[in-house]
Amino acid sequence: MCGVIGIINSEDVSLKLFYGLMSLQHRGQDAAGIATTKDNEVYLHKNTGLVSDVFCHEDLSELKGNMGIGHTRYSTVGVSSRSNTQPLYVNSTRKIAMAHNGNITNYAELQKILTRKGIFFISTVDVEPILRMFAYKYEKTKDFFAASDHVMQNVKGAYSIVGTIAGVGLFAIRDPNGIRPLCMGKNGDSYVFASESAALQAIGYDFVRDVSPGEAILIKNAGKDSASPRIEQRILTHRHRAHCMFEWVYFASPQSMIEERAVYKARLSLGVILAKKLKGEDIDVVVPIPDTSRSCAIKLAEVLGVKYREGLIKHRYVGRTFITPSQESRKYLVNLKLNVILSIIKGKNICLVDDSIVRGTTSKKIVKKLRDAGAKRIIFVSSCPPIKYPCFYGIDMSTKEELIASRRSIDEIRRYIGADKLVYTEIDDLKRAIRRDICTACLDKKYPIRLSGDQRLFFADDKKNR
Repeated sequence: MCGVIGIINSEDVSLKLFYGLMSLQHRGQDAAGIATTKDNEVYLHKNTGLVSDVFCHEDLSELKGNMGIGHTRYSTVGVSSRSNTQPLYVNSTRKIAMAHNGNITNYAELQKILTRKGIFFISTVDVEPILRMFAYKYEKTKDFFAASDHVMQNVKGAYSIVGTIAGVGLFAIRDPNGIRPLCMGKNGDSYVFASESAALQAIGYDFVRDVSPGEAILIKNAGKDSASPRIEQRILTHRHRAHCMFEWVYFASPQSMIEERAVYKARLSLGVILAKKLKGEDIDVVVPIPDTSRSCAIKLAEVLGVKYREGLIKHRYVGRTFITPSQESRKYLVNLKLNVILSIIKGKNICLVDDSIVRGTTSKKIVKKLRDAGAKRIIFVSSCPPIKYPCFYGIDMSTKEELIASRRSIDEIRRYIGADKLVYTEIDDLKRAIRRDICTACLDKKYPIRLSGDQRLFFADDKKNR
């Protein structure tokens, strides 16, 4: 999972990209980068680390031009290194820069095809084959839609792409299933593409619409005779929509709209559904595991008519432990990240609410913290159903072995994490709350894009190497 943003026709484009990336920091903490374009030159600055650590005022002032793209990385393919930091660009006749959010499932096959054409990679991230294929076709045709269609016909997987063509304009491409989010905004004659509408709010742009699955959009630079960029858009292919359910459950910011469904409202709906499953339980207080489960927990407590309290306080300078690269670092960060308010927990029957249980190690440590603080009874509630199968579309859970629900029953998970009771939502609950056509492959093994054995092995090997 990553965050992408692209802006055109703005004098302070690098500054807006920076603040847009800050608002998308929750989507990736490994690395960040910005590429701007002026005439036929690309100005690039990127590195590993948080957005605020990668850029200073001097860096931003050197990023020239009135259009550019930005990226904040969460490593799902390829090691975390500067060479794997996005955006990437190629020196074709018109320099092309690109960044993406998602995972390409046929990376290895595309690499072989391009190598036979004499095109070699400089990174191990899966945006590179997309960039190379797009640039190869664009160089031959000078046709944006032909190059975009070439990508859609050959690249398999999830991808929401932003990019620039020097001297031409800003573009966006979204995979035919629309797995990863991408939206469009406007402020006067300036336009923006971003992973989430929260980024639009941060930089003062109005939401226009979502980029449709299978759509390619080119916003051409304003010419000498016009102050307004020209927009060209085309839906190139149609497939079954399969928006990632994890965006609404966990990843997206609560103030974002995805596919015109408010993330916050979806999480409130999950709280209503869970409250019905807990009717009659002896609960003194509802406690969320901050931050993502807070809105669900608030509604759950309201419907049950019991107290809602912040029994766990998050260390504000620790990032999201789920997207921390290694299991070992996650273990230590959980201890540092959350602290217990003893007066809320001691002697109480606690309803502990989380957005999901993926590996189970974090849940186990939190339950132990509450036990040590004197909790009388703990009902652990997950707003996401049991995650049993790998995700190959941009969430860092690409092997079945790491998923606790893939090898244990609900009662076995309950015993492992140390709760007195464990309650999950069901897949139909999720569909009712989100109200969109969602991808539930990690819950029911119904993958919208099929993978071969070799493709699955590629992800498993990459995980080991990382």
